[in-house]
Amino acid sequence: MTAYDIMPRVAYLIAVSMLGWYTTRKFKVNSQDIAKLLIYIFSPIVCFVLILNSPANIGYAMYSVVFYVVSCIAAFLAYLTGRLLWKDNRANLFGAAGGQGNVGYFVLPLAIGLLGGTPDGAAAISIVVFAKVASSIYEFTAAYYITARGRYSIKNSLILVLKMPTLHAAILALILKYFHFELPGIIKSSVDGFVGGYSTLGMMIIGMSLARFDKLIPDWKFAISSILWKQGLYALVIIAIFRLFNLSHYEYVVMVMLACNPLAANIAAVASALDVHPEKAAFAIMLSTILAVVTVPLTIWLAM
Repeated sequence: MTAYDIMPRVAYLIAVSMLGWYTTRKFKVNSQDIAKLLIYIFSPIVCFVLILNSPANIGYAMYSVVFYVVSCIAAFLAYLTGRLLWKDNRANLFGAAGGQGNVGYFVLPLAIGLLGGTPDGAAAISIVVFAKVASSIYEFTAAYYITARGRYSIKNSLILVLKMPTLHAAILALILKYFHFELPGIIKSSVDGFVGGYSTLGMMIIGMSLARFDKLIPDWKFAISSILWKQGLYALVIIAIFRLFNLSHYEYVVMVMLACNPLAANIAAVASALDVHPEKAAFAIMLSTILAVVTVPLTIWLAM
């Protein structure tokens, strides 16, 4: 994998983000409304569909459990670190961003493009699918809670999390998957549109969040700290752990990609919905995505 393999994907993500910036500037679209649409409608549907349509059996759900637990631990450690760096709710945002990366919009399409077409590649892609499920649940449970705590009490933050439909959709889908339920063909083809819309809206929110401010002053400390945590320390620790497992070549490549991917785009949606420094989250995510052209292939090369 080289920078040339990743550059088109990064360019596309940035272009979609800029489309969001233009839409907000031109038509005064409210990013908070789009964030709520993404969180309460698109995310649960996409999570539900991804689980049911996965070619893997229910046993792969263990990957979701592992990635969710790892994400929560990383987020907690990031939050504690953030408390040392900031005395305001940027620490909460740093914690939420520090738990998981951009699995759905970055790793999944990249894995399909690079590893698809072989039996081992299909198994590795299935791991990414269930990692994406874990990522979605993490973003709208643990990450949402940590971010919400920057503004709300423990009780109110928990209530907000319990209302998250993505968690309910994932549980229902796993139950149906266990009983080998399949969506009817006409429904399956119809809901596929939500998957594309989910990715597009998720990246557009980054640009929308940036466009909310006439004069954006980048928070370089927050952005660089977030990137060093996620694409540096986080990646190093995760890769070191998975080196201990007997993984196939494709599985190991996927694990490395999951470890070193850029900051999760949906954190911008969470920050926007809760109004916790959405511009800081958006700027950090944008910078992280741009740097992924170099950091991802470099990390994979060093890890192999």
